[in-house]
Amino acid sequence: MELLEAMENRHAIRMYTDEPVDADTLSALQSEIDACNAESGLHFQMTHDLDDAFLGLKTHYGRFKGVHNAIALIGAPVPPAEGATAGWIKEGTADEAATDPGEILLQEKVGYYGERLALKIVQLGLETSWSVLDNADASADAWWQLGPDEKIVWVLAFGHGARPGGKHRTKPIEDLCSVPEGEEMPDWFRNGMEAAMLAPTSLSQQPFLFTLHSDGSVSAEATEGLFAHVGLGCAIYHFEAVSGHRVEWR
Repeated sequence: MELLEAMENRHAIRMYTDEPVDADTLSALQSEIDACNAESGLHFQMTHDLDDAFLGLKTHYGRFKGVHNAIALIGAPVPPAEGATAGWIKEGTADEAATDPGEILLQEKVGYYGERLALKIVQLGLETSWSVLDNADASADAWWQLGPDEKIVWVLAFGHGARPGGKHRTKPIEDLCSVPEGEEMPDWFRNGMEAAMLAPTSLSQQPFLFTLHSDGSVSAEATEGLFAHVGLGCAIYHFEAVSGHRVEWR
């Protein structure tokens, strides 16, 4: 399955069957987790074949059933590099956890690499859904391990879906991007935006804005919305993977 097809086929599936995931698929997924961790410095961890991979913890949104397999998206807030700016951070975001620059950098990385894993899951013939587990860091029965200053930002449930996904909802493309005044949107930019519009965001809010500049560079910023910076990371992964153009964070 090509990556764009995986983007089109990915849906938030919250109910799973008891059919186990085969060993070859788990091995391929673990290899992708290892690659993401090595590239990003994050600490993603997977479990499988549990009675309840969510350990009875409440989810921030949505009701899940039959979650036997999951990936904990773990990392530690990292201060921006010396001299770096965070001018693209919007004021008034509904995501109150993402106000510190180090926390924002963590969330955008989790979105970017977490979505890379989510699409790999779909390419492997399974279903998945993003979720936030309440009080996950304090769980006494955790199957994950946290290093110094680390936290679980999100969790990916995965497995064989018990029901099909719904239709993707999206805003008009004009509300999610801008191009230089008087210029037509080039095909590569439109293709990247159409892919970004398929990215998962909390409550389908799509809290991001991509800008094509006159020099041909692309920047992206989070707008107001719940967990906006995780959603932005997901959207940037989609955009880069399809358009072939690197996005500058501003």
